[in-house]
Amino acid sequence: MGKFDALFRRIKEQAGIVDDVIFKLIPEKDPGELYSAVRHYPLAGGKRVRPFVVLRAAEAVGGDPEKALYPAAAVELLHNYSLVHDDIMDMDELRRGRPTVHKLWGVNMAILAGDLLFSKVFEAIAKTPVEPSKVVRILDVMAKTSNELCEGQALDIEFETREEVSVEEYLRMISGKTGALFDGSATIGAIVGTDNEEYIQALSKWGRNVGIAFQIWDDVLDLIADEEKLGKPVGSDIRKGKKTLIVSHFFDNASEEDKVEFLKVFGKYAGDAKGDALIHEDIMGEVARAIELLRKYGSIDYAAQYAKNLVKEANEALKVLPKSEAREDLELLAEFLVEREF
Repeated sequence: MGKFDALFRRIKEQAGIVDDVIFKLIPEKDPGELYSAVRHYPLAGGKRVRPFVVLRAAEAVGGDPEKALYPAAAVELLHNYSLVHDDIMDMDELRRGRPTVHKLWGVNMAILAGDLLFSKVFEAIAKTPVEPSKVVRILDVMAKTSNELCEGQALDIEFETREEVSVEEYLRMISGKTGALFDGSATIGAIVGTDNEEYIQALSKWGRNVGIAFQIWDDVLDLIADEEKLGKPVGSDIRKGKKTLIVSHFFDNASEEDKVEFLKVFGKYAGDAKGDALIHEDIMGEVARAIELLRKYGSIDYAAQYAKNLVKEANEALKVLPKSEAREDLELLAEFLVEREF
């Protein structure tokens, strides 16, 4: 993927700059256990894609990206806050290959760590070196983004108890869970950089579409990726009974007979205590058959094309902006998110 090499370099460079700001906001201090828990996920790394979006959005509209550093840190802190609480709800024991916060420090301290990360979001925004009216608008966007994250997560939890979820319902859920934070990131960067409403709305649309496409492509990769690149057995979502656009499309189109056959596997191993490798060995044939059924109705191709169309629409929206390296980086990032193999 040579065309993305320069983009990756710039993401890495800017990640280091954003990290300097993040760790100023969450230093090592007393109470030591609390701040160790708070710093655990930020220290684990991550690509810092959302902060990159904030900085490049500010620059793409003609603004100074340095003025967007605190909002960029705020977006990453909000993302990490959501991960801490999601891991508690999902009872996950690993995140980015390391033990989760609640696994190391217990549920009570993990809840506090998430709460502190959330409060640091607003401390970061308050430090943004722009006029007060823009700070207020950024606060409004961030609060609404947080509202949507919670709504999306609530829908996701609700969907776990349902056999079928429609395409429209899935898209509403994922718009909150992943679309909102990309939208908020791009919008906040644009607010820092310009007063041009057309530019701000264009970046909002870009972010929403890209965020939704990012998650849909993740769901596609779970079924078609090379297992070594993916880092987990193919078909994990089927075993866990995860509702995805692919599964929603299948249920909207499949025969009753094929639905019954699919449901024999779908969610059958949710919460199984065995390791992924062992589960995979046990039910490899069952999962493969379930994937065949999804292919039969074109559900995987439907989702893949849906994600690519969202990215196409996203990048089309950016054409109102002047040409620049920053705009090109956003366009390339969107393309990468639906071309990646992991």
